[in-house]
Amino acid sequence: MNTTARTNHYAGPCAVCGATVPAEAGVVLPGSHGGWEVYHPEHAREPGPPPRGTHPGWHHRRLMSLDIAATGPRTGVDRILATALRVSDGPGRDRLIDPGPGLALDPRTTHGITLDRARADGLPPEQALDETADAVAAHLATKELLVVWHAPYVLTFMESELLRHGLRPLAERCPAGLFPLCDPLVVDRHVDRYRSGGRSLRKVTAWYGVPHENPGDPGSDAQAALVLAEVLGACHPSLGRLSRSALHHEQTLWRERQASDAEAYHPERKQDHRWPLATVEALPWEPPPAG
Repeated sequence: MNTTARTNHYAGPCAVCGATVPAEAGVVLPGSHGGWEVYHPEHAREPGPPPRGTHPGWHHRRLMSLDIAATGPRTGVDRILATALRVSDGPGRDRLIDPGPGLALDPRTTHGITLDRARADGLPPEQALDETADAVAAHLATKELLVVWHAPYVLTFMESELLRHGLRPLAERCPAGLFPLCDPLVVDRHVDRYRSGGRSLRKVTAWYGVPHENPGDPGSDAQAALVLAEVLGACHPSLGRLSRSALHHEQTLWRERQASDAEAYHPERKQDHRWPLATVEALPWEPPPAG
């Protein structure tokens, strides 16, 4: 029997055979369309994502994925150390960036890039950021989806760094702005809102069986997010059949609902409701907080 299942406190029809499951005699599991379903113990399915379908959709089109590594998580203060681009139909491109002197790594970073390595081997930030932004803008100009895991973090970081170095904002380089986008974090929280176990990229890729060889590395994260987006579209037909425009606009609503739900559950934890961009600002360097 599924070891993560919970005993049903109320009688209900078995989701497999339809016969009544008496109270306290079966198990409940998250339903495929939200809520909970009751099962006889012998019918309880092992947890896992829906099977991948063969329906057409945006997940079969050309996708590009963007990720970054930075000195820390503060989008207006920390500096980008690397950018990574991956595409579904060819090789990707990684750019290591020299952040300059007088900085320090936040001890919580997991990407493995040292400041010594970035300074020794990195490109000037103006060159690396400009090239990355141009490549992203060229892709978005084709009206194909850009995949960005936790888009408000990555895109706000990019725009803040472009501002810091006097470069043209990414949103101004794209004919329709930052559009269309696919944020697998927002999408997964929408299609499987009741699943427990955390929503880090490492945990979500593991749930969907997507390879993720080096979590924290921007190239590995970008590749994992791209494949995850394809798998999400394949596992959820109603999602995969959305137009690219509809998918983008739905995510603004989904993120708003997710932030509101999180605040209702934890009123003391304020959520940023904005998607796909938060406050863009280039602030002076400050050392990372202790601890």
